[in-house]
Amino acid sequence: MVDALLSARVPRWQELNRAIDERDDMLDFALHLFGHDRDRAVANYFQNALDQYTLLVHISRWRGTPGRMLDFASGYGRLTRLLVHEHLAGETTVSDILEGAMEFQHEQFGVRTILSTREPEQFPAAGPYDLIFVASLFSHLPASTFTRWLRRLTELLTPGGLLVFSVHDESLAPEKVDGIAFHSTSESRVLDLEDYGSTFVTEGYVREQVRAIGEDWACIRMPRAMADWQDVYVISPSALPDAAQRHLPKGFVDNFAVADDGVRVSGWATMLDGPVDRVEVRLDGAVVATARSFGPRPDAAAWLGVPGAVDCGFECLLPHSAVHSFRYEVATVSAFSPAGEERILFLGTLDSLDGHVARERGKALQHQLALRGMEITAMSEQLAAAQHHGKALEHQIAAMRASRFWKARDQWFAVKRRMGLTEET
Repeated sequence: MVDALLSARVPRWQELNRAIDERDDMLDFALHLFGHDRDRAVANYFQNALDQYTLLVHISRWRGTPGRMLDFASGYGRLTRLLVHEHLAGETTVSDILEGAMEFQHEQFGVRTILSTREPEQFPAAGPYDLIFVASLFSHLPASTFTRWLRRLTELLTPGGLLVFSVHDESLAPEKVDGIAFHSTSESRVLDLEDYGSTFVTEGYVREQVRAIGEDWACIRMPRAMADWQDVYVISPSALPDAAQRHLPKGFVDNFAVADDGVRVSGWATMLDGPVDRVEVRLDGAVVATARSFGPRPDAAAWLGVPGAVDCGFECLLPHSAVHSFRYEVATVSAFSPAGEERILFLGTLDSLDGHVARERGKALQHQLALRGMEITAMSEQLAAAQHHGKALEHQIAAMRASRFWKARDQWFAVKRRMGLTEET
């Protein structure tokens, strides 16, 4: 699976160092995410590394090839192996608070390492750096260290340097966020949860912290730019006139069937503001099917909340002659933007694709049931409110009927009825 991922996307891919330390929390997180399926976890580990690398390549082009780069909070080198293999910067330094991680990276990748510190002001790096990358650290910091680390890292930038960091946007939070919200939970098995938990921030909060560092600092937000989940911010002491956003497709594979004419793989893919260029299916790296026309998928458009994305349904037919093994051949289903940017929608065997589709259908059903449950709850609350209002009116009418005025009114109408002055009976 890793061969299939790397061979089509990484030059000299056989030479890439694939060593992973068993202490790596990123691998442990993937293992839990995929139900301890080690094959899928390891493939996802490398896929996330490749996603981060292509994101950095895109951002680094705003300034050109960086001379010196710092990968801060780099862990056990999930990304470092690609930085070194591809020579993204002239010199790469890595830093993390885990001593074992620094020893592993120095031994495996030959990079310069700096052991980080708990207190930002004590961090010993001298700089300056043209590019500092911080993946999934600010998404875990409490307010007490969020701004302090931001300030310390900006002190290490060259005048035209870029600080790139990811955060959890407020839209991901379980409750309304007032600037910043911190919870003492994370995937780390060794770090103090009071120092490293789960953090959610508003865009206004991030920009406020950047303005406190420098009123004229550039600040670019890239929504959901990391793994289609975390927001990425790029800040710099100088303007960023060439800061082009990166637009990746969104999509899912949600149907798989073996038919007489071949294996059918279908789902949806969209750029939200327009169609994708194509959807490709590869088997062990070879393209065996491509979809370039797209049909209506109102369900996907409704789920995305983008009515204009309705024409996003695709179907790819894999000829039986192209499929040699459902169990051992690796299938990759990818959507490509008009600019050539790739989003991998599925990576695994055709056997596991069948299971993937079943799981996605189960998730969709759970989502629908949850929505129906919310609708039923809302209707129950409306009914209860109506019943309460009805009882209140009954009490009000009873109170009015018991009043002296109402009794006098009843006597007056009784007199009018006896005298024939009204048609009421």
